[in-house]
Amino acid sequence: MEKQMLHQQLELATQQFTDAYELIQQAKTSGNEEELMQAQNQLLQVDHLLKETQYQAGQDALDNPQFQQTFEKLHNARQEIETYRQNKQ
Repeated sequence: MEKQMLHQQLELATQQFTDAYELIQQAKTSGNEEELMQAQNQLLQVDHLLKETQYQAGQDALDNPQFQQTFEKLHNARQEIETYRQNKQ
């Protein structure tokens, strides 16, 4: 995968994550479980895009700081949702 394509894929993943995270925050504020489910689905899409990017770009993706940051944020957002749901019960 060429560098420009890798950059575009990572930009897309980062933007999709940002949109999902905004929805998580909105759902936590409103208590809307449907929004939280929608955010989880968006996170799944980000996860899929990152895995596809890793598959196509290999080590170049793994070594990329933007890939690493988005992957870490994805994990943290999933933990945040889990914690929110546990505290809500």
